[in-house]
Amino acid sequence: MRAIRPAAAFCLGLVCATALSGCLTPRLKPTPSRAVVEARSAAGRKPAACGIDKLEDISPTVATFGFDLAVISQTGRQRLVRAAAWLKCNPGVEAVILPGAQNRGKPEHEKDLAAQRGQAVQAELRALGAGNVLRLMAPGATDPVQAPHLVIQAADRGW
Repeated sequence: MRAIRPAAAFCLGLVCATALSGCLTPRLKPTPSRAVVEARSAAGRKPAACGIDKLEDISPTVATFGFDLAVISQTGRQRLVRAAAWLKCNPGVEAVILPGAQNRGKPEHEKDLAAQRGQAVQAELRALGAGNVLRLMAPGATDPVQAPHLVIQAADRGW
């Protein structure tokens, strides 16, 4: 039988001790904070406000205005809040704003009123945090977009 040299025995003992030290010593992991646990559990899920999944359930959204006014009505504002929440949950979807006004006055006045209404809807959606593409069409234009998108109509109450 061959004797192990002291230097080799020392190196062999050092290697074995190093290898076993990882197995015998418990590794302590710090407890994650509540914010980290909540972020991990929410990963991949939509926020609670994202209850509406289908585009067909929200489009078209009609933002109403008072007669001859470019100020959004309370009902119209509530509809835009819902649309903005949906847009935030679906950032890849574009919104197309179709401004309109009833043809009861001079054509130039109605065209200007429709443009002001479209700009009011666009500004309100931006103020509500919708970071999506908001395409504002010309008054009286048809919807030319082929990809799935949210249609928002800026219109009179329709007395």
